[in-house]
Amino acid sequence: MNKDFAIIGLGAFGRQLCRELVGQGAEVIAIDIDEEQVNDVADIVTFAYCCDATKRSALEQLHLNEVDHVIVCIGEDLEALILTIILLRDLGVKKITARAEDEGVKRVLNHLGVDEIVDTRELAVNSLGYRLLSRSVMQYVELTGCHSVATVLYAGKEPSPTLEEMDIRGKFNLNVLLIRRKKKDIIPTKDDRFEPGDTVTVFGTKSAIRRLDRKIS
Repeated sequence: MNKDFAIIGLGAFGRQLCRELVGQGAEVIAIDIDEEQVNDVADIVTFAYCCDATKRSALEQLHLNEVDHVIVCIGEDLEALILTIILLRDLGVKKITARAEDEGVKRVLNHLGVDEIVDTRELAVNSLGYRLLSRSVMQYVELTGCHSVATVLYAGKEPSPTLEEMDIRGKFNLNVLLIRRKKKDIIPTKDDRFEPGDTVTVFGTKSAIRRLDRKIS
């Protein structure tokens, strides 16, 4: 049975994750305070709401305690991130994943009881066994019983072929969500390539991630 998700924060990563989860058949609620960001995914997600997630009254109306998994992708606004997490916990949300890259923020989120923390920059494999078996997987977060988000280091010494030429979706059944290059986030197109030192965030099954790991490590 497919799970349903709520994604709070519709920056580049949040919007792309909406698209990939919907593409895998999930029910997705998209939430952001920016109407333009909400409109960008409104046609593809199950529900899209423009509201302030730091307001308890706004979140109560969305009944997020009935959703299987809430993913908070709020970026630079630390106060908004923390307030949102506190409210979600108080409202009885079942599972919370949050995106954070600063070590201090990660410690705060752990203290608040966040279930998973996604850092698209750094390797921090959640499972020791998975880390021992992988070559370049830096981070692995299971979203459903079948599908996960992982960050993989591109270890090639030269730029890769284009994504279209590599055909990652066709050959590996993986979706490339994000390329991180020298502190810059790139939402990839078919013409993009991996460059030495890039970290690549992908969405797919554990077995597919492992196949890609062997290919690009």
